Amino acid sequence: MDNSLVITCIRHGMTLENQQKKYIGWSDPPLSIEGKNELKELFLEPQLVISSDLKRALETSAVVFPKSQVVKNKNWRELHFGDWEEKTYEDLKNIRAYRNWIDHWTEHTPPNGESFSNFSNRVWAAWEEAVDLAASQQLRHIAIVSHGGPLRLLASHFKQTASLWDVSFSYGEGFSVACTYKQAKERRACISYSAVHLPAKENG
Repeated sequence: MDNSLVITCIRHGMTLENQQKKYIGWSDPPLSIEGKNELKELFLEPQLVISSDLKRALETSAVVFPKSQVVKNKNWRELHFGDWEEKTYEDLKNIRAYRNWIDHWTEHTPPNGESFSNFSNRVWAAWEEAVDLAASQQLRHIAIVSHGGPLRLLASHFKQTASLWDVSFSYGEGFSVACTYKQAKERRACISYSAVHLPAKENG
C-alpha cells in the first residue's frame, strides 16, 4: 500500500539584503534581527526537515521547526544570479542584458549565473530526492525550507498556474501538499494543496 505523505515547504526569513531589495541567490547572509524576530514556531513537527544549506534557510529551520532533525541540501538554493548577486534593480536597470532577462527570464541567463532550465532541473531533482528519502524511511511528514524561487516553481506546478509570478510567499510562510509517495514522485498536479501562514503575533 502506498503511504500518505505531507510535504510542508517554507520560505526562509528576511535578511538585511532582502530589506534592501538585493538579489541574493547564492550569497550567504544571515537573517536580519527583524527577520528573526518575525519568525514564529509553526507548531508542526515534521519527522525531518530538509533545508537549503545557506544561513538564512538553516536559521529559519531552527526557529520554525525547533524540535525536528535538519539535513542540508544545496540543491534547494535560490537561483544563482551570477554577476548580479547583491545588486538591486536600481543598480542594474540600465544594463541591456538585465532588461532582457527581466522581460524573458526563462530564455536569458544572468552573466556567470544559472539558467532557468538548470535551476528548474536542480529543484525538481531535489524534490525527488526528498520524496525518495521520505519513502525509504516511511516518513509521513517532511518539511523543506528553501527560497522564494524554488517555492514559486513548486507551487505554480501543483496549483497549475500560468506563471511562477502568479504565486508568492511572505518570509517564513509557504504551503503544504498532501499526497502519496507515488503522486509526489510523479509531481501530480491533483495533489491536495494548502497555504501555511505564520501564527498571529500576540499583540495582534
